[in-house]
Amino acid sequence: MTSLLALLVLLVGLVPPPAMQATPQRQSSNPAAQSEHVRNGVQHFDRAFYELTPKKQDADAAREFDAAIAEFEAEAAARPSSAVAHSYLGRIYSLRKEYAKAAAHYDRLSEIEPLNVDACVLAALAYAEDGRLAESRARLDAAKLRTSDPVVLGRLAEYMSKLDAIKR
Repeated sequence: MTSLLALLVLLVGLVPPPAMQATPQRQSSNPAAQSEHVRNGVQHFDRAFYELTPKKQDADAAREFDAAIAEFEAEAAARPSSAVAHSYLGRIYSLRKEYAKAAAHYDRLSEIEPLNVDACVLAALAYAEDGRLAESRARLDAAKLRTSDPVVLGRLAEYMSKLDAIKR
C-alpha cells in the first residue's frame, strides 16, 4: 500500500526515485578536492549501479555496493557533516529496500542542508515504504517549511493527500 506514495513521487516528479537520481554532486566536482573515501565510494557505487546492475550481475553489484557503503560510512565517521556521504548512503539503502537506514541518512542530509526539500521528500518516501506513516508525514511537513515555491508546495500537498489516503 505504501508504494502508492512511491508511485506518486514518480508521477508528480518533485524528486526522482533513488534509482533514477543523478549522482550526488554536493562536494566539489574536482576529484582532488574530495576525500579518498568519497572517491573510492563513488567508484564502487558507479561500478555497481552503472556497470554491474544493468548486466544483471547482482552478486558482484552487491559486493560493490557493500564496498561503497564501507567507504561512505568511513567518510561519515570522519566528517559527520558530509552531505555527499549521507546522500549516497540514503540512495544505496533505498536501492536495497533498507528503508529505515535510508530514512536515517536522508534525515541527516536534511539537517546538514537545511534548505534541501528533496532530502525531506526522500526521507518521507523511505519512511512510507517502511510503513512509518507518521514519520513520513512529519518529513513532508518539514519540507513545506523549506520552500515558498507554489509548485513545490502544491506537490507536497498532493503527497500529503496520498499519504492520508494510505492511512484509511
